[in-house]
Amino acid sequence: MFFILLKRERFIQLILFLESTVQKKIDITTNHPEPVFSLDALFKKELTADIPQVSSTAASAMKILMLRNQQGYINEINQLAEICAQLLKQGTPVDSVAQAIKSGIAASYQQALDKVTSEIGLGQFQLNRTNPQTVAGQNLEKQVKSMRRYKETPLIDIIEGVITDTLVQASAKFDADLGDFDFLNVKSRLVAL
Repeated sequence: MFFILLKRERFIQLILFLESTVQKKIDITTNHPEPVFSLDALFKKELTADIPQVSSTAASAMKILMLRNQQGYINEINQLAEICAQLLKQGTPVDSVAQAIKSGIAASYQQALDKVTSEIGLGQFQLNRTNPQTVAGQNLEKQVKSMRRYKETPLIDIIEGVITDTLVQASAKFDADLGDFDFLNVKSRLVAL
């Protein structure tokens, strides 16, 4: 019985020691990271804030938008906004960020258009074999119609939308200073970029 009490006491001491160690804040100046208690925080990617990253993320956002994946688009725009906010805080001009978004989208537009065309064909094939009166059939029909609209949307309008969504989020969520950026004339500024 004495042995069990001794083990229990050691176990309690160990638990108390671990709790006190975890609860202590680690001094940032020692370059030791604070303990991470969330899987999201543990696996969060550090975003690289550079112009090529802006271009590739913008291209990805455009493709996701054209494929009508709303939540995926929101996530990609948030990631793009965070990268752009970092660049803007480092002194990169807003026009350079907008140019990077424009060039990334323009460079990958044909590939995205081909993917959308393929998805429309697949959706149409499935529609021909689905009862249009079912919820699944109606949802598929809406998705195909929406992808067709994005396929017919002029490239300049898609670029304008991605730039606007990104910069609004960069300012609202990540406190980026956009200066006197004129959202009403984004399309006319795109011609100059």
